[in-house]
Amino acid sequence: KCSLNPSRFVSSFRGPLYFILMTLRSTACPDAPDRLTVDLIWFPTGGGKTEAYLGLTAFAIFLRRLCDPNDTGVHVLMRYTLRLLTAQQFQRAAALVCAMEYLRRHGDDELGPAEFSIGIWLGSATTPNTRAQAIDHLRNLQHDPRVMNPFLLTRCPWCNAQIGPLKHRRRFMPTVLGYRRDGNRVVLHCSDDRCEFFKKLPVYVVDEDIYEYRPALVIGTVDKFAMLAWRPRARALFGIGDDGKREVSPPGLIIQDELHLISGPLGSVAGIYETVIEELCTDHNSHPPKSPKIICSTATIRRYEEQIRALYGRSKVALFPPPGIDASDSFFSRYARERDGKLSNGRMYVGVHAPGLRSMQTVQVRVFTALLQAPMSLGDGAARDPWWTLLVFFNSLRELGTTKTLLQSDILDYRKVLEYRMGLERQDMRQFWNIWELTSRMRGDEVPEAIAALSIPCTSKNERPVDVALASSIIEVGIDIDRLSLMCIVGQPKSTSQYIQVSGRVGRKWQERPGLVVVLYNPAKPRDRSHFEKFRSYHERLYAQVEPSSVTPFSPPVLDRFLHAVMVSYVRQAGGMNHEASSPHPYPKALLDYLRNVILQRVQFVDPEEQQTFLEVFERRSREWRTWQRIAWDSSSGVEDPPLLRQAGSYADPDYKHVSWPTPQSMRNVDAECRAAISYGYLNAGEDVTE
Repeated sequence: KCSLNPSRFVSSFRGPLYFILMTLRSTACPDAPDRLTVDLIWFPTGGGKTEAYLGLTAFAIFLRRLCDPNDTGVHVLMRYTLRLLTAQQFQRAAALVCAMEYLRRHGDDELGPAEFSIGIWLGSATTPNTRAQAIDHLRNLQHDPRVMNPFLLTRCPWCNAQIGPLKHRRRFMPTVLGYRRDGNRVVLHCSDDRCEFFKKLPVYVVDEDIYEYRPALVIGTVDKFAMLAWRPRARALFGIGDDGKREVSPPGLIIQDELHLISGPLGSVAGIYETVIEELCTDHNSHPPKSPKIICSTATIRRYEEQIRALYGRSKVALFPPPGIDASDSFFSRYARERDGKLSNGRMYVGVHAPGLRSMQTVQVRVFTALLQAPMSLGDGAARDPWWTLLVFFNSLRELGTTKTLLQSDILDYRKVLEYRMGLERQDMRQFWNIWELTSRMRGDEVPEAIAALSIPCTSKNERPVDVALASSIIEVGIDIDRLSLMCIVGQPKSTSQYIQVSGRVGRKWQERPGLVVVLYNPAKPRDRSHFEKFRSYHERLYAQVEPSSVTPFSPPVLDRFLHAVMVSYVRQAGGMNHEASSPHPYPKALLDYLRNVILQRVQFVDPEEQQTFLEVFERRSREWRTWQRIAWDSSSGVEDPPLLRQAGSYADPDYKHVSWPTPQSMRNVDAECRAAISYGYLNAGEDVTE
């Protein structure tokens, strides 16, 4: 049984431009009446959200430099939640920054002598945190190009020339292009000597370089801001010098992409950190103080007012495009129609429910084989290309591993059945040469490679396109590749929001390449059967089915586990390297009394019922700080005495546990892992197993 449903796509060709025009005043003027209003871009997937906030980013950076050419600090903080999304958006934003730097170089002197640059601020598992680590990584790449590449860029963002390690190279060619050592640091540059950025790209991927050069645009994940308690040099991002005073203006624009992902436990933890982040981004040297402008974007959200109130402590939210009288035409966006006035067909959803086959593996074998063979009958390569790469989404890695085995055995066998049934010759049958896996098990440098591989068309003569891409939730956001038009979803995703985001990876260029999404429902799961039974009604009101998000940043568990981290973050960032922040002893009363009032105002606004709980936890943490009298922040100081902070989830000496705080270095995965031990011996009657 098969059900079909066309998805009516919303055209937004004017949306990004109008969004920029509507937010210009509040972004440019700190005293604008809607400065504290959070502008939320709500467009369906592929509607132009990225273009909208990147355009506003360029305007804000240009304006700040025109007003004061010497004000060269970080002006825009752009934050994401997943590393795949961060890696791709970093490449797109790097192209924008290169264009801005080109205009500065070849224009008048009104933009000042300092370059426009971009930095990516991620964990050490993805990019180097120190210059010494960067040099070591470069040395390893030159010795073996197959090792992990932490420098992310594999193409010049200006001319698209290849940079990075050459895994397949000719004799006498260098092993690495575009990365070179310059003194004690690694510099990224274009490999083409005719490129504008042959000497140096305005791109920084090392934390220490970001702290020193303070790029105008810094891209990072939400998790990274948990390191504010551990990295005092991060104060440079907020324009604060070592003396604790403002050297340049703090960031004036904060952009949060995919707001719907900042919910649940991650949203609650991010909400309490937002209190100190916004305080560090507020310029108190002006009267009245200048608060940053906040921009958010999402394609799937519900009850956004409550979520933004809990996250950012702001009551006013402006949804763009604003709701109008007619949902089909809000002036800023409208339903796409044909010339005769009929609604255009967008993404099409097909549901497959086959209880008669008794096994989901059998369903996958038959559906995947048919979908992979179908493009062979479409003629030339240009017609085949949108349907050549099959993107398959799985709700768990276990199911993904099973399907990977099917591609190597059962699907190859069933292909012979199709060959005989359809009367085809052997040369007319599809061959599966290139199978990729897109999961959290990928290395950081493999993410850009995966994006580049998925972009290869089947008409390419030099490179082989991807035949099948097996993916997990890592592709929920971040895959913006126009040629992808065919997807199969194995099992109904856990939430409607995830379902919309995942299926939005295909059919993005719907005018030329419509998208086809085939959903395989498991007959053994009641939830899958229910979705199949209501398939048409569910898809006709798809966005209305999005579940509301929950954010509780001042609940007792969050305060117990993260309030001390916020206190330390503020002291180490705002206090500089003076006597109040160079060591946790003596107790920094002035800084913490001020922070207490700041957080208390946020608690009274967001969740007044937790006001007393906050005061009790804050007082308990303050009393511990004063009583313990620790002289070192963390173990990196080399002091033998226990430090104030120890990494959450790691082993701690029993004597340390009572005089130090377990402090996370990430906003998720902060619990200790259980380790299994294999015991050897024999179990006799009445005896226990001994190691």
